[in-house]
Amino acid sequence: MNYTKIHACPNDCILYRKQYADEMCCPTCGISRWEVCKNKKEREGVPAKVLWYFPPIPRFKRMFQSIETSKSLTWHATNRNKDGLIRHPADSTSWKLVDDKWPDFGSEPRNLRLALSSDGFNPHSSLSSKYSCWPVILVTYNLPPWLVMKRKHMMLTLLISGPKQPGNDIDVYLEPLIDDLKLLWEGVNGVYDAIKNENFTLRALLFWTINDFPAYGNLSGSIVKGYNACPICLDKTEPTRLVHGGKMAYTIHRRFLGRHHPYRKLRAAFNNQPEHATAPVPLSGEELLRRLEEEVPQWPFGKKKPPPTYRGAEDETRPCWKKKSIFFELEYWKYLPVRHCLDVMHIEKNVCDSLIGTLLNIPGKTKDGLKTRLDLAEMGIRQQLHPNLDGPKKKRLPLASWNLTVDEKKCMCGSFHGMKVPENYCSNISSLVSMDDLRLTGLKSHDCHALMQQLLPIAIRGVLEKPVRVAVIRLCLFLMKFAARL
Repeated sequence: MNYTKIHACPNDCILYRKQYADEMCCPTCGISRWEVCKNKKEREGVPAKVLWYFPPIPRFKRMFQSIETSKSLTWHATNRNKDGLIRHPADSTSWKLVDDKWPDFGSEPRNLRLALSSDGFNPHSSLSSKYSCWPVILVTYNLPPWLVMKRKHMMLTLLISGPKQPGNDIDVYLEPLIDDLKLLWEGVNGVYDAIKNENFTLRALLFWTINDFPAYGNLSGSIVKGYNACPICLDKTEPTRLVHGGKMAYTIHRRFLGRHHPYRKLRAAFNNQPEHATAPVPLSGEELLRRLEEEVPQWPFGKKKPPPTYRGAEDETRPCWKKKSIFFELEYWKYLPVRHCLDVMHIEKNVCDSLIGTLLNIPGKTKDGLKTRLDLAEMGIRQQLHPNLDGPKKKRLPLASWNLTVDEKKCMCGSFHGMKVPENYCSNISSLVSMDDLRLTGLKSHDCHALMQQLLPIAIRGVLEKPVRVAVIRLCLFLMKFAARL
């Protein structure tokens, strides 16, 4: 299939297309379109930065020309088990809302429902640690669950070259894809269906994006760190800045529990205060768009946005968004109940790394250290864990229930070292264990998935106290149950 190479400004200001197709320098920052050598001479004809665009519409047409693939694209309407359980995106609220709000779209099972995912990676592996290349991939939800994530059906549409990540300016690179998504929403005529042997008008709708949390902020425009870091709570996040750790702690998370949950009354275990507040109600897409238009200044196209201003802690009018997302140019985007999703595998890996780093007390990975204990003393909670600064250096931190002795660490690491797993289940766990340093290294996302789902409860069953062991196993069971619903 064909592709297009679109020249881009090295500072991510514009793409040299449409009204800027013939420009030789960026109208925003004035930097040349062409690559500049070390002797400061331009290599005319060699672009400084290139966006690779792979148009999705010809590939969607190609999918319906295959009898087997065309049949799979209507599986959700013909062969799906409709028993009220969530087994497929077709059972979700978003799918049903689209069918009800746009019945002409929902009545045609061949119309496509899409998801978009993007993240940065280093194509040079360890040869260069400063390069970040961003692919943008479309996934077709019409397919059966066993085909949705197959490599042949994961459609690469954009390849944003480095060396630096686009950050909040990723909207500039999404413009060609958004134009095609608008065209797909209106309808593409003359698409041949090999099953029915007829031409029809193909339409498609983007359901949501799936990313890790930093990329979530780049695509949605929400603030993802600092005082208003929760895209759901927004200005009701109400965090506490830790004095010694210097990080933000979100200590009022108990408001998401049930009204009469016993944790709401506990004081010393959390922040020395009971929790009576209710969870904030997420904004709908229309309410969110209205607030964006009121609070976020709209800058003319081609004009570089000024750097964000960081307000002090005493200022109560902190921003909740960095920009208005380009996805709101899609006519249907503001009506969707869920517009951005977090990747479960990323969350599971972060939880696994923190948990194992804390249990094995791995330097740089553990969440239990002197600064953490000093913050507990500053908040006046968990008296038994406060550090003893007057004693010897090795005995400053009292032992906690999750602190393992050297023998217990050897027992836990020995369990991993002796494990044998089936082929293609995950990496060889025994090769990731260092019995000399008593730590696990080189864990990939799928390795963390296997550890949290099945292997970690086996390894800790004989080394931790019962309350901690039960808490960790319940966490693993929660992730297992949550992943089983996906």
